[in-house]
Amino acid sequence: MAATKNEHSGSDLNSDLWVISKTMDGQFDLRGIEGAKHTEKMGIKTYQLSEVAYYMLNPAPIEVEKRLIGCEIHYAQRGITKFIEKIKRVFPRRIRSWWKGNLIPPEVLISNCKVDIPPLKDNALENHLKKIYESLRAYDSITKRLPQLDPFQIAHVIGICKDFGGNYTYLKLQGSIEDKLKYLQNHISKDVGVLLRKAYIGDGLFEMRGFDFTAFDPGHRHRLIAYQQNGKPKCCVLNQKNTVEYTLSDNQPVKYMLLLQQALKDDLRLKEAFDSCIQNQAKPLKLFFNRQLEVDYSKSAFPRIYRDILRKTKVNGSHRNLIKSALNYLQIGISFNYVPKAGNPKNSMITLISVLHDLRALELLRKNLPQVYGEIKKRINTSEAGSFYLLDSIEGFNHDE
Repeated sequence: MAATKNEHSGSDLNSDLWVISKTMDGQFDLRGIEGAKHTEKMGIKTYQLSEVAYYMLNPAPIEVEKRLIGCEIHYAQRGITKFIEKIKRVFPRRIRSWWKGNLIPPEVLISNCKVDIPPLKDNALENHLKKIYESLRAYDSITKRLPQLDPFQIAHVIGICKDFGGNYTYLKLQGSIEDKLKYLQNHISKDVGVLLRKAYIGDGLFEMRGFDFTAFDPGHRHRLIAYQQNGKPKCCVLNQKNTVEYTLSDNQPVKYMLLLQQALKDDLRLKEAFDSCIQNQAKPLKLFFNRQLEVDYSKSAFPRIYRDILRKTKVNGSHRNLIKSALNYLQIGISFNYVPKAGNPKNSMITLISVLHDLRALELLRKNLPQVYGEIKKRINTSEAGSFYLLDSIEGFNHDE
């Protein structure tokens, strides 16, 4: 992974790309919202959501493509073997490890085909290469092994998929054993549709491959209502008829949307990466909000924002160290993984990290370096997510498959 720092300024962005509006206080009748016991209009907060935020917050399942690279064949066990395995569970683990059973281990089949055809400008050439690739699949070891299996000796078949980042996941196959083997025979070493529970995987991680960036319409808006229920924050998204599309029991993902909106506004490189996905020049992968960054600014040069400020302000060495120590606290990194389509024959993944810094980390600067603190405060954006400014922008390249 090679990293470079962003030297762009995000002050002159002019784009229709947006995520979420600023909050607006208002009045709304909550009686139509399921679970809200209020019978009168009350003060609440409302937001406008773009299609990007609507997708990221939506709890509905999404479909993404993954490469089907293999399978696990679980063979049927004899009755006596199953009986012995149940008895073994009664004994301590140490004794069970000495007792060798007669379980038939699953057979793991992995395709040895590593060919990956990148998108080409010449469609005829791309289709020709795909035909050649399809003919070569017949010589794959797993393609030869599958027809040799006896369905009557098999209890379960589980697919194995691999995504672009090299992560392996299981794929639940549908139908009978014969149907599953046939599906594997027809789709091995190909991209297949995989259903995920929702776009928000958890712990700040979002799956972005399920969103069609090329169909993004900046004029299409959704309304989000934030309110309190039994002292706890609740959110719901309404359609044009003011009926509930979906609800959120946790408002943390909404705060992520506010941080993403700020990062896209201030970080030109991140904004250009999103724009390239909208223009079908890149393929989005994942978006991650990380509060545990490994960027140690006490051992590296100042980010550009501080270099610019320190050129205008006289600060001695001890105060410079005070600034550096403050930069390592209360960071949040917004990482966007994507793959450019043009000029990228190795399908190299690019990771952009917008580092946002919480103003609370600069409390010592407010007291000791008020001029530096004042310059930073001019760049602060305050929302329900907190008061942050863009500290840094980092770009990394991953050349692994």
